[in-house]
Amino acid sequence: MELRHLQYIVASARNGSFSAAANELNVRQPIVSKRIREVEDELGIPLFERASTGARLTPTGEEFIVGAKRIVEDVQRLKDRARASKAGKLGHIVVGFYKSLSTGRLRTALHQFRQSHPSIEVEPVETSYSELRAGVIGRAIDVAVILGDAGRSNLLNSIGLWPEQLVVALPENHPLAEQTVIYWAELRGERFLISHHDPGPDIRNILLRHLAAPSDHPEIIIRRLSRESILSEVGSGQGISLQCEGVSGMTGLGVVYRPVHDGNGATRLGYIACWRPDNTNPVLKTFLDALKPKC
Repeated sequence: MELRHLQYIVASARNGSFSAAANELNVRQPIVSKRIREVEDELGIPLFERASTGARLTPTGEEFIVGAKRIVEDVQRLKDRARASKAGKLGHIVVGFYKSLSTGRLRTALHQFRQSHPSIEVEPVETSYSELRAGVIGRAIDVAVILGDAGRSNLLNSIGLWPEQLVVALPENHPLAEQTVIYWAELRGERFLISHHDPGPDIRNILLRHLAAPSDHPEIIIRRLSRESILSEVGSGQGISLQCEGVSGMTGLGVVYRPVHDGNGATRLGYIACWRPDNTNPVLKTFLDALKPKC
């Protein structure tokens, strides 16, 4: 007895006719009759009562069809899952990112992806840039979302995602806190608190690029503190800090956030997604397609 035998029996029971079952399954009616007869001969019992008006299950057939339908449906579910997995609609993906990205656009993107693809399990990983890069290269992470420009790593493929404005976090009583926009020139001589953790080093480089003149002499203090602790230090008057705009939702720390501009407008930071060129996880393409900026 093979799966096709059960499929013929289930279709015949559903249609009440061997010929109607044959039309549904796109085979000739004698084939359906022959396969059902083979099962009946193997079992030594009739499953159908034949008549000129069609075919009706016998009492034994009524019992048999319950298990037959379950087997046919289970196999179909397995096929559907396999096809969905191959198409990237079912499976598992590991997404790495900086801790500072646990809020803002990435959080929104992950939430929307999970809503749209409930059959895909998203495993988030928060860690440093070096560990993200090593995780992607070592296949422990499928895709990493980091600060930078496409092509940052020559070993990985990458695409540009979204830009974020750079904001300066100021104590509420800071002289610049009354302004709606802060210009780089107004930050000369300030004491900056930068986290040792990513993307702190990238933000430090941006700071030095904009305040590089000898007369700017910014004081840069690197602390092994989380973003939240850095902002608490700012709130207590220990300095100011540059942050990505996603931090703006953090309140109650005695801090205000203002966008930083240069002569061309807001200073923006670009994020990218990077992955191994030979990553064969079908879900990766589905995730990247969802993450790509919509034109």
